[in-house]
Amino acid sequence: MLPAPPSIEFYTASGSRRLAVRVWRAPQSPRARIVFVHGITSHGGWYGQCAEFLAAQGFEVAFLDRRGSGLNGTAMGDVGCWHTWLEDVAAFVRQCPQPANSAGEANHLPNILCGISWGGKLAAAVARRYPTMFAGLAFVCPGIYSPFSPGFVKRAVLALPAPRWLQHRRIRIPLRDPALFTDMPRWQDFIAKDPLALRTATWRFAQQDRRLTRYARQAAAFLHLPTLMLLAGQDRIVDNRRTREFFARIPSYDKTLIEYHGAAHTLEFEPDPSPYFQDLARWVRTVTEPRVGWAPPTNRTA
Repeated sequence: MLPAPPSIEFYTASGSRRLAVRVWRAPQSPRARIVFVHGITSHGGWYGQCAEFLAAQGFEVAFLDRRGSGLNGTAMGDVGCWHTWLEDVAAFVRQCPQPANSAGEANHLPNILCGISWGGKLAAAVARRYPTMFAGLAFVCPGIYSPFSPGFVKRAVLALPAPRWLQHRRIRIPLRDPALFTDMPRWQDFIAKDPLALRTATWRFAQQDRRLTRYARQAAAFLHLPTLMLLAGQDRIVDNRRTREFFARIPSYDKTLIEYHGAAHTLEFEPDPSPYFQDLARWVRTVTEPRVGWAPPTNRTA
């Protein structure tokens, strides 16, 4: 039985803001809920292949569009405080209804948080702030460290208080070349023409992003959840060396690192993304189900 197409649903986020989320439901009673947060340019509409696969495997999949991104078109690329991003995710999880099982009883689903690209920073920060909210934490090519991060001078400027006229000034997001995301021409064309992709953000967004980055980088020592890290070997957006060092600092007893050597940044847009889908589904099962035949955590490459 195939999963149903995604439904567009809404929840009340911090500040009483109504935000959209794409939800893929499992054909039968779900075994877990996977909550995704996306990259700085992307939105939940980029990741339908993975979501459909996971739903078919028996998981409920919720892809949150960040406020000011994707389906949440009001105040595009703007936020007043980085804490708001964290509170939005927590608000969604708290408001999730619990689906009924075959006996008609509430089925309390374990929640898995999965951050893709820029969303990896947000996922690290959310897991640090709300350590008991999730059963596991997955990073997919997380943008915690990136060669596109602001340099010393720009960091110093972003740290200064900005006058009101500057706070809403628009600046271009540096990830303008679709080839940074994927080597596949058809997906490059998709990114270039995507009307919902975020191309610019406000100055204060950049300031708050810098604060989120600092908090996320310091989060490693506080992450005790089962943790999965998936890296693309040919990633030009993520600094893989520093990201592996971040992963090594995580004190969780249950850590798995997988690297796809030939892959570009957006694993969804690989010629054959099925190994990524399968690895993610397999890992979610190991952290949300009784561990019959469970093997110790390992690092491997693909």
